[in-house]
Amino acid sequence: MLMFEQPVRYVAQPPLGQLDDSTLLATARERAAYLADASKQLAGSLNPDRTLRRALHVTVPAVADWAQILLPTRTGVRYTAVRADEPDRFVSEEGVRPPLGDISGHGRILTTGRHELMHVLADGHVPEIVAATVPEGQLRDGLLGLRPADLLVLPLTARGTTFGTLTLARRAGRGFESEDVAVAVEITGRIAIALDTARVYAEQAHVAEVLAASLRAPELPDTPDLAIGARMRAAMHAAEIGGDFFDVFGEPGDWSVLLGDVAGKGAEAAILTGQARHTVRGAAYYDRRPAELLRVLNAALFAGADRAQPASRFLTALSARVTTSPDGSLSVRIASAGHPRPLVIRTSGVVEEVPVKGLLCGALRTARYTEVEQELAPGDMMLLFTDGVPDAIGSGGRFGLGRLSQLAAGYAGSGPHALAEAVDIAVAEYSGAGLAPTDDVAVLAFGGVRQ
Repeated sequence: MLMFEQPVRYVAQPPLGQLDDSTLLATARERAAYLADASKQLAGSLNPDRTLRRALHVTVPAVADWAQILLPTRTGVRYTAVRADEPDRFVSEEGVRPPLGDISGHGRILTTGRHELMHVLADGHVPEIVAATVPEGQLRDGLLGLRPADLLVLPLTARGTTFGTLTLARRAGRGFESEDVAVAVEITGRIAIALDTARVYAEQAHVAEVLAASLRAPELPDTPDLAIGARMRAAMHAAEIGGDFFDVFGEPGDWSVLLGDVAGKGAEAAILTGQARHTVRGAAYYDRRPAELLRVLNAALFAGADRAQPASRFLTALSARVTTSPDGSLSVRIASAGHPRPLVIRTSGVVEEVPVKGLLCGALRTARYTEVEQELAPGDMMLLFTDGVPDAIGSGGRFGLGRLSQLAAGYAGSGPHALAEAVDIAVAEYSGAGLAPTDDVAVLAFGGVRQ
């Protein structure tokens, strides 16, 4: 159950003409204290649902015996109400969006942006204003149970737009005097700002999450003839996205592997990683040769570069085409665009650098890349990694290729999953437990599977 601080209770006062100066001063202080406390509670959350409930709590029972908020949804509107005698029971119903310009009810309030005050009689007839503002069912029953009552419908307006309404009801004997209406108008304005802020924040968070999901590393495909292990950590943990990336696609017997590192970190770098993956996948429909894929990627990056920030479209990458055999051996053709050389880990424990090199992508309008062919016997593995691995800084300086090769040799024959995990853990421990890495880290290892 959500718990709320009880705001300063605002009590309806007799008309101003019946009050002396000391009472007027006390009343003004009480109202100011109530508005200040209500504003504090409204500012306590950016969650739309929690903000909605806080908004109802600061109005009931402080300024009303019953309150209802109408807010737009993707498909219509949602009504949410609460009564003073059941402050923790929120009743919600979905409805159709009121047409703007309607002659009564919410449509008129949304169109004019002005509040309206009505009196609900005690007989069994349902007044037109109630029928136009409160949907049938529990919401209307909760209101009609207060008859006779005053009904005050106020517009929720923020950033120049009226997007919803707040409806307040008071029992007979506690009606809305002009001063009470002024307080209700004031608190409604603050509620509107809080609700609109929470709505905008939620929309931005949703958009950011959708974009982040599209920028995260893709799930590895099902490769029954190719064992793959991959790990990736972003330097910016909160964003969970970074400038390192990998991708694997193709079909049994013929797989393409891509691993790269974009200049920079965070969201800007992650956007470029997504573009790089999509560019390579698109080019692969026409020609899957690793050198050709890097050539197309280079041309695309150079064409889209911001000449005012020439380093904003650079990346290094490895592109490989892997042909599998039933006995678990692999034939790998690989090309490099300025990326650290991959390692081959033989089952004997021997570790070899693959002698491949090339110009990083995005530096020149045209670039030529060469391929190196590497044969992997059954049980051999190839390890691809970004410079966040050898460049990791610890108490002994850089992690370095020597330390990486020694670690990889110890995992000869263990399989790509174990190797990738071991490298990732070793780098994290070396750079300091609990400390954020200074660079993104991506590791991908693969080896053949006997069929």
